[in-house]
Amino acid sequence: MGAPSPELCNLWLARAFNAQDVEAAAAMYHPEASIVQVHGGTRTARGRDGIRETMAAYIGMKPHMDVVTHHTAVSGDFAMTRGQWLIKGEDDQGRPVEVHHHGMEVHRKLPDGTWAFFIDYPFGADPSWAVEAPPATK
Repeated sequence: MGAPSPELCNLWLARAFNAQDVEAAAAMYHPEASIVQVHGGTRTARGRDGIRETMAAYIGMKPHMDVVTHHTAVSGDFAMTRGQWLIKGEDDQGRPVEVHHHGMEVHRKLPDGTWAFFIDYPFGADPSWAVEAPPATK
């Protein structure tokens, strides 16, 4: 299952999170997708099983997700989006948890013409990673 546009991938993922629907969230990803996990550490999950496990961990937080897509660039069957997302939920002790990042996502067009996440890097555009200018090279 995909979305009609890369921007809607982000919105439909948020909708699946808010419904606490693991299968709908995982279905927004290409079968060969990768996601850099934020919940429970930073490792890269790959493929359907890894994506489903990652989505289940987030949804286990009983989340509410808000997302805004700031930029989209499309080239053929690939697109890149950059946006902000905020997840509010609770940890396994019932304490409030808030996760906010500036993400970068690569989307891939599926054979049916819809779009799915291919590479999801939730904190890949966080401002804290920025430098004023690249260091000079010789």
